[in-house]
Amino acid sequence: MTSPEEIAKIIKKHYPDALILLFGSRVSGEYLATSDIDLIVVSNKFKDIEFVERPTHILKMLYREGIKKSLDILCYTMEEFRKKSQEIGIVREALKTGKILAK
Repeated sequence: MTSPEEIAKIIKKHYPDALILLFGSRVSGEYLATSDIDLIVVSNKFKDIEFVERPTHILKMLYREGIKKSLDILCYTMEEFRKKSQEIGIVREALKTGKILAK
């Protein structure tokens, strides 16, 4: 079984500047074996990629690395992340309750 920490290491290999934050049921401990892994990935490598396309880049890269877990990934540039962290929403909540896997 691939852990969130192992997934973060692989992402970090391809996105060295990434901040990777785990949130949701994997942090709260209320997950099942079939539950997805919720991640926020922050990297300036996303700057020229459309917001909705960014998770696909990560998922395809992980698939090529042999990771076939169910993942829900939100991807932001550092500037977008800073803005979102000031708003009420998932990023702010993830910062409060989540776990930093890589920075």
